[in-house]
Amino acid sequence: MNNQSNALSIRFEVAFNQIHYQLKSLVNSKNENFIHVLNLANDKYSHVKPFYLLLKQYAKLRNSLVHYKLDPIKYIAEPHLDVVEDIESIHKNLTKPPLALSVASRQVDSFRVSTELKEILDKLEETGFSQFPIYDEGGFQGLLTEGGIARWLSKNSKEGLAIIEGTIASDILKVEMEHNVHFVKRTTNIFELESLFEEYFNQNRKLEAVLITENGKDSEKPIGIVTTWDLVQIEHSSLSLIAT
Repeated sequence: MNNQSNALSIRFEVAFNQIHYQLKSLVNSKNENFIHVLNLANDKYSHVKPFYLLLKQYAKLRNSLVHYKLDPIKYIAEPHLDVVEDIESIHKNLTKPPLALSVASRQVDSFRVSTELKEILDKLEETGFSQFPIYDEGGFQGLLTEGGIARWLSKNSKEGLAIIEGTIASDILKVEMEHNVHFVKRTTNIFELESLFEEYFNQNRKLEAVLITENGKDSEKPIGIVTTWDLVQIEHSSLSLIAT
């Protein structure tokens, strides 16, 4: 084997060492044992957790490659290209995790409590969005949903017709079910976002939406909204370890 034929092994080892260094920096540890610092980082950082099991497997692969070198420039085997690209991607994610905004709906149509229902219905028909944050001078007042509108129409219809003239957002909020809404700041990453949804799920509570604002305050204008449907955009790879 020459250096060119060892290219994938070299790339794998470089990426692995970079991840090891990154994990040691995260947990402020000088311990050279990879699994030790990985366990510490996994306990403390949400953006490490999605890669924990895969990195444990990659540690075994790295040990096989390094400890059983035939000589200083010859490896016993070559990893698959997709494995090398995967560990390089993990390093990138650990160094600079994608922001929650990258999977959020960036157009957030919010309304005042005094906004007329007709205007909200027009926006619903125009955009297809079914969730609208409602605000007053004090900040966020609740999440108005398509289901809440339907509930209000059902309660206020006569002979199958409902008079919506004069009805405002605050009227709909009175019949809305209580929705769990969480606010996060602009710098929140997608792994923290996933952990948040998982936390609510583990408490048998449904997190209806996450609103992203500049500093995570409910008095601030939302710059993004994330629902469970948006999370399907987040993928984590699961690959075979070594070429045969």
